[in-house]
Amino acid sequence: MKTIALFRRRPDLDRDAFREYYETRHAPLATQHIRFAKYVRNHLVAPTNAGFDVVSEFWLADPADATTLATSPTGEMLRADAANFMAPEQFRAAAEESLLAGSPRGHERGRVQKYALLLNRRAYAAEADFIADTRDWGRRLAEATRARRVTIDVLRPFPGGMLPANAILWLWLDREFDVGLADNPPKSIDVIRALTLDACETPRDQLIAAF
Repeated sequence: MKTIALFRRRPDLDRDAFREYYETRHAPLATQHIRFAKYVRNHLVAPTNAGFDVVSEFWLADPADATTLATSPTGEMLRADAANFMAPEQFRAAAEESLLAGSPRGHERGRVQKYALLLNRRAYAAEADFIADTRDWGRRLAEATRARRVTIDVLRPFPGGMLPANAILWLWLDREFDVGLADNPPKSIDVIRALTLDACETPRDQLIAAF
């Protein structure tokens, strides 16, 4: 099971302090107590006014953990630690990830630059048309940018929650993304944000779900 979360830093912290705490304290604490299959923090580089500072990706080793974590002592402990560096407003959704172009995802070491397009479905468009158009557009962007990989996340907000996007296109590029390529999407798609991200993934051997 994959979850996408958008987190914002506490107002009294700058982005560097937020990132430092997340990477050196909160993420290691989480991996000590939660059985992740994969855990990636995509820290925002640009723009600076997106309203959040990181797009986190979580894969739980056991999907059943998702129903118990929120009310468990572990969940309470992590929420208390998150209050040290995160603002209370958070956006979470279940994500269905699909590979559109390039090589399948593995476990990436070190810092990896990625780009993401946050997309919404236009009100007059059917959901099936939006997803089909997004998949087709993602493949065309892969060809135009010579991306090493392009994936799509179709997002489903958790009950009672919300997320400011219906889907995310992720691009792994060896060059700077030409944001002009996002100016003319298919008619069913509204591009909310084009993000430049610095991705940090917890190494597989540091996950307690590793085998």
